[in-house]
Amino acid sequence: MLKRSFWLVISFITGLLPGFFLVFNFVFSDVISFKERLFSILIVIVAYLVLGTAFGLTGHGMEWKYGICLSTAAVALVLIYSLKEPGTALINLVYAAAAVGASLAGTGLGSGLSNIRKNKT
Repeated sequence: MLKRSFWLVISFITGLLPGFFLVFNFVFSDVISFKERLFSILIVIVAYLVLGTAFGLTGHGMEWKYGICLSTAAVALVLIYSLKEPGTALINLVYAAAAVGASLAGTGLGSGLSNIRKNKT
């Protein structure tokens, strides 16, 4: 039980980095073009997909919890910023959804790969 809780805390702490340096940075900065905005969302998706896959590979059977913990910081930062800048709430919601969706998809992918690896041995 302690080992699982430890990994949940680690996934939350790990999620602080992309939550602040990617999601919050992209939400806070002024992006001029639509292409730049799409590219920044793609970066968020790839970052959380990779991190989610890494946590899913641990194979502890708590994949969706890892995904939620991983993206909690990004969602919290986006919500706090949306309260200060309500005009940006819609695009902020897109970033939050990208972080949550990609981290959940990544943990699912990692879990599937972990199960395939376990079945081969």
